[in-house]
Amino acid sequence: MKKIHFALLLIFAIAAGCASQQNSSQSSAGVDYNRLIDEQRYTFVAQTVIPTEDSRFNPRFMFPNGNNLYQLTSGYDLKVTPDSVSAFLPFFGRSFTAPIDPNKGGIKFTSTDFDYKKTIRKKNHQITITPKDDRDVRSVYITVTPSGYASVQILSVNRTPISFNGRIEPNE
Repeated sequence: MKKIHFALLLIFAIAAGCASQQNSSQSSAGVDYNRLIDEQRYTFVAQTVIPTEDSRFNPRFMFPNGNNLYQLTSGYDLKVTPDSVSAFLPFFGRSFTAPIDPNKGGIKFTSTDFDYKKTIRKKNHQITITPKDDRDVRSVYITVTPSGYASVQILSVNRTPISFNGRIEPNE
């Protein structure tokens, strides 16, 4: 279990470091990410997914492109408001229990009872969301750079951890 947490932390740190090195001119739209995060009014739009299953040793978890980083199509997001957190994200990895309803695949949840903790570390926002009213999602970790790039890691009770990279956008 400690190896999984270390691997997730390493992936998270690398993704946040790469994102923070990006040119901040892409935030030229005048979006105040500090305000969005403080007011809890933002949407994480997923662009890539990084499952934690080690595809080098288990080929059934390898994506068609030969590695374990996969570009996503549009439409996958995690929306945060002061009253709720809702996710519509894909899942690639090992699930320890199968859903009874086949429409319950992926990471789909809405929580209205959750803890929201924010800290700033090396100019990046570190956000921890802990849903209290969802049986499957244990916690959501979000790292946001000053230019709006973000990494999301989801820890689940019944599934292996998974990470996403993308951008933060204001809620519509």
